[in-house]
Amino acid sequence: MNRVIATCIKELKLLAHDRTGITVLFLMPMMLVVIMTLIQNEAYKSLNESGIPVLLVNYDLDSLGYAIERGFAENPMCDLTLDHGEQFASIDKVREKVLHGEYLIALIIPSGATERLRTELGQMMDSYLDGDSTISVEQAFSQVEFQIITDPLARESFVMAMSSGLKEVIASIKTKVFFQIVTSKINGVLGTSNEVKFPDDDFFVFEESSAAAGAAESYEPNAVQHNVPAWAIFSIFFIVLPLAGSMISERTTGVYVRMHTFPGSYIMILSGKIITYICIALLQFLIVLALGKFLLPLMGLPILHIGTHWGALAVLTLAVSVTAVGYGFLIGTVFDTPQQSAIFGGISVLIMSALGGIWVPLNIMPEHMQQIANISPLNWALKGYYELFIKSGGWAEIQWQVLKLTLFFVLSVSLSYYFHKIKRSLA
Repeated sequence: MNRVIATCIKELKLLAHDRTGITVLFLMPMMLVVIMTLIQNEAYKSLNESGIPVLLVNYDLDSLGYAIERGFAENPMCDLTLDHGEQFASIDKVREKVLHGEYLIALIIPSGATERLRTELGQMMDSYLDGDSTISVEQAFSQVEFQIITDPLARESFVMAMSSGLKEVIASIKTKVFFQIVTSKINGVLGTSNEVKFPDDDFFVFEESSAAAGAAESYEPNAVQHNVPAWAIFSIFFIVLPLAGSMISERTTGVYVRMHTFPGSYIMILSGKIITYICIALLQFLIVLALGKFLLPLMGLPILHIGTHWGALAVLTLAVSVTAVGYGFLIGTVFDTPQQSAIFGGISVLIMSALGGIWVPLNIMPEHMQQIANISPLNWALKGYYELFIKSGGWAEIQWQVLKLTLFFVLSVSLSYYFHKIKRSLA
């Protein structure tokens, strides 16, 4: 036990004199969490909150146009600007405003749209009551062209969503107008003046809720929920740089040989090194977690929701730390100089983080990239934290990720031992 404690103290003293290592392990992840969260927060807000600038120009000024106005006004995602032709008398002015970035999207309702719909529905009903059995809906209705003008920077998925909402509103109004005309024609045939009011509210009401959040947890995924665990994982895996450098330095300076001459097992020395860097990794995670919990809210960002499964969180974080340490041992064993280990270790961690969804959230990656991401240990860790922080999961939901991380650690240590034996036989 004394050998373990002595090794821990030695490693901590070495790290304390390594200003570059301290910067990489502690200062860099803190800066990345703050910077990346501030950058990505606006993108998440555009998806989850209000504020999308929409211009609605209503030349119709009748039932259809007013109904579309109400539909967009009630949409919480839209920052609606409404015009009835006073300011935007021509489509060219609308196009100019959108092109200059004042509006993300503009919808133009043509003049006479409601009247044309009402007239054509009336003609179709007259034909039907006159005994015409060959009525064609395509022939009975002419096309009413609505213009949607979008900013070139607007995403195609957003334009499609707006078009879909517009078609839904128009279909609803068309049904109401048709119902009114049918009622009028029936009154004419029967000689009555009955009036049936079509309800404004939809018959079908859709209640949306998250599959993960319970009654007491109705928060939405945001930049904080992604970036805090993502960059915590990234910083933990960057522990391979000082760890591998320490191992190579011990070999090149002869410290490694001298340690083998000390009484007792060399395994105890390795255990001290492993425990030291696992503790450093846990400290890194706690610091980043504290940023998300206390500092980021002071900067106007959402607070980090950790969940209630503290035991599962501790096990997952320990598994991530052990995996990073195991990978550091492998890098430190394979390479012979600190420069080699730093270059390969740093680049490999960057590649695994890019593939694993650290830089870009997994849900906006292409499908084939999401499949490739499954090979990255950082992806396994990130999925585990998603289960705990966003989906309110527990041990049952993260055990598969913990198992994969543990197996990666075993594989790394086994390969380290294999290369160590080879190098000793060649020495």
